[in-house]
Order: sequence, then C-alpha cells, then structure tokens
Amino acid sequence: MTVSTTIPGTVGGVVAQAAVASSAVLPRIPDVGPAERRLRICVVYSRTPVPMRRADQMTVAHLLAFLDARGHEVDLFYVDTGAEAEPEDRAWLIRRTRRCFGFALNRLSVLAGLTRVVMQLLPFQVGLFTAPAQLKAVREAVKTNGYDILYTYYFRSAEITRDLGFPTGTPKAARAGRPASFLAFQLSQTLNTRRIAKNAPDLTHKLFYEVESRLVERYEARIWRHFTRSVLIGKTDVHEIREACRRQGVLEIDNFVYGAHGTDTSRFAPRPDIPVRPDHLVFSGVMRTPTNVQAAQWFVTNVWPLIRAERPQATFAIVGREPTGEVMELAKVAGVTVTGTVPDPALLIAEAAVCVNPMQAGGGMQNKLIEFMGSAKAIVATSVANEGIGAPSDCLVVADAPRDFARAVLDLLADPARAADLGRRAREHVLERWTWEAHFLTLELNFYEAIDG
Repeated sequence: MTVSTTIPGTVGGVVAQAAVASSAVLPRIPDVGPAERRLRICVVYSRTPVPMRRADQMTVAHLLAFLDARGHEVDLFYVDTGAEAEPEDRAWLIRRTRRCFGFALNRLSVLAGLTRVVMQLLPFQVGLFTAPAQLKAVREAVKTNGYDILYTYYFRSAEITRDLGFPTGTPKAARAGRPASFLAFQLSQTLNTRRIAKNAPDLTHKLFYEVESRLVERYEARIWRHFTRSVLIGKTDVHEIREACRRQGVLEIDNFVYGAHGTDTSRFAPRPDIPVRPDHLVFSGVMRTPTNVQAAQWFVTNVWPLIRAERPQATFAIVGREPTGEVMELAKVAGVTVTGTVPDPALLIAEAAVCVNPMQAGGGMQNKLIEFMGSAKAIVATSVANEGIGAPSDCLVVADAPRDFARAVLDLLADPARAADLGRRAREHVLERWTWEAHFLTLELNFYEAIDG
C-alpha cells in the first residue's frame, strides 16, 4: 500500500512508513491469505480508528487490518475528533491503507451541523458528524477512483455517501459505473436512543434523548433506501428498524445483511500467568458512554449492596477510560474501584473471579461481553447485554432483577468449578462464532454478491 497524501481540509500530514515500535494496543494482522478477487474500497468513518478506545473504533481498525491482509486497496476518509493519537497509531493507519485522509471537526463545521439539524430535521449525531470537507472529498474521490465498494460505518456518516452508490436491485446496465454502497448501521439507533432516554439520570438528558430518538427514528426508517446494502448485527436490530418504518408509514427495510463484531482471541484469552483474585468482579468499557455509566450506577446502587451483605470482602473494579464524575463517585462505595485509563483492560479482566455486564440500555451487541467470553470468564449479564450475541445458557448467566443478578454472582463465587466450566464454554463459543475473521469473510462475500448481483 502507498503512503497517503493530504488534501485541502485534512489535518496532519504525510506519515512516513517506518518500523515503529508501538506501545498502544493495535489490531494484529490476521492470517487469512489473499482474496481471490481484489477490490477497490472507500471506507468512510466518523472517528479516528486508532487508538481503539471505543467498540466502533475497534471494529473499523480490525476491518482495515483484514482488508489489507486480503490485498484489497482501501482509501480511508475519517473525521478527526481531536482524540490523541501517537505517531505509531497514524503510521499503522497509513500502512493499512492506500490513502488515508483525516478531516477536523472545527467550530464552523459544528455550526453547519447544527444548522442541518434544525433545517433538515436530522438527528444531532448525523448533523454534527457531517463534515463539509469530508463530504466534498469523498464525493470527488468516488467520481474519479473507480471504487467497487463504498463502505460507510455508522449511519451518522450517511449524508456523506448517500446516493453515491447504486440502490439495491439496480440492473448492471443502469449502474453507470457507481460502486455498491454499504451503510453499516450495526445497531438500531432508534432502539438505542429510546433506551438511553428511558434510563436517563436527569430531566435534561431525558428530554435531549427523547427528541433525538424521534429524529433518529424518522431518519433511520428512510436512509437505508439510499444504499445498496444495510449492515445490521442481528434480528433484533432488523426488527426495530422495520417497526420504525411501519410507524413512519414508509417501505420496510429489505436490503440488509448481517455483520456482527468480533474479538481478538489472542489478546482476550485465558491468562494462567495472572492469578484470579477471590471474590473480585470486573466491568469494563468506555466510562463516559451514557449506557456504560447507567450500567455501572445501576449495579453499584442496586446489586452491589446485596453481594457485599453476603461477601463483605468482595471487590468490584470498574475498568475503562474517561470515567465521568458520576462514575468517579462510585469509587466512594466500599469495595469499589474506578481504574480510569489502563494500558490493556485484558490484564485486569484476567484477575476477575466473575465478570459482570449489567447494561440497562443500548442496542446491537456488546464487545465487552465477547471479550469476557474470550477471556474464559464466568459472566453474569442482563438480557439487554446478551441481546445482540445470544450466548446460550451454558456460556453465561442472564439475570435482570437486582436480587436475581446478585444471587447469580454469589452462586458463581461460591462454586469455582461451575464458574470455570462456564468460562471454558464461553471461550469455545467465541472461537466458533465471534472471531473478526469469520465475520469479515462473510462481509467480503456480501461485497462480491452486491457487485455481481
């Protein structure tokens, strides 16, 4: 792959290709061999893929590693939201792509985004992440580069790429050289924002997410028609978007393919070299994300006192970067630790006797859950947390009511043999169904089908 050049509106500059020793956690390059047919692919994304601080960044970074390993030519157009990236992170991006462009979110683009929200009734997240410079550059690139695939990750970037590909069902003779366009919804944002509003901690947040959920439903029910394929994690997300279409009185989504996330099974793996701490629980995630904040608060408020009443020596670590003030307050509760940013959460997950995933809101699938499973940990999770994965009962315990959740945790702490058996089965389940390679090979087949169909 060649080194990128910059274009007007981009940030940063050319990063020299060099053997840089990275201290950050970067995706390993999968051993998948070259593709039978190489494609020219344009990837459009609303964040910097590395460093991998969020589940969506993790997915895009691993996708880039996969596409590069398969020999596809990839141009990446991403929004640089100002997150700190080390030189080795940017160098890694350059090595994985043919060309790589970043676009800053400045005050002017934010103001333009807010104007679009008001004038076009776009969701806030769509309006704010539609960077004008990115839109112009992507549209020019699609005209001149002969892409086979245009892949947009998350619907917040859909305005950048809408109608640039051919709609589903378009005969080859009528495609006029346009690429097959994929919109990776992943989860139903209608479901996600509605749940966040329901569990909002105060009136201000509740009102904001109530408004956003209505704007999202209106948009999500319609935008899929402007793409060749829609990518969704599972049946729940398809059902929710179809319900949104019915409520909006528009055609129901029918161009979807399934495309879930995976996990790095070499990183999130059993660690016999790290001792398990007795009666120690772990929850991990980005601790400024509203759904994770709500989950941690619910667990500490409603479940933790029940566990400590029976096992007063129990400890609970909330592991994850950027904890909000509300999360930091939880560290004042006896036995609770808030770690903040750590070099590698996998090492702290390895210390857990039981991992918990007490999500109350959210949609799609939970990367943290398959990370726990890949680490061969006994897990107690809510039905919301397991919704997108659907792990069977021999892999984890599902509980929703506080007393049921606490009882499940206590039973596993009291029965290490059962906990070990659950963890072993969870690991086997991940190796069979939830590797990055398995899902991306399916996505690649969907690329070919869209082009040839």
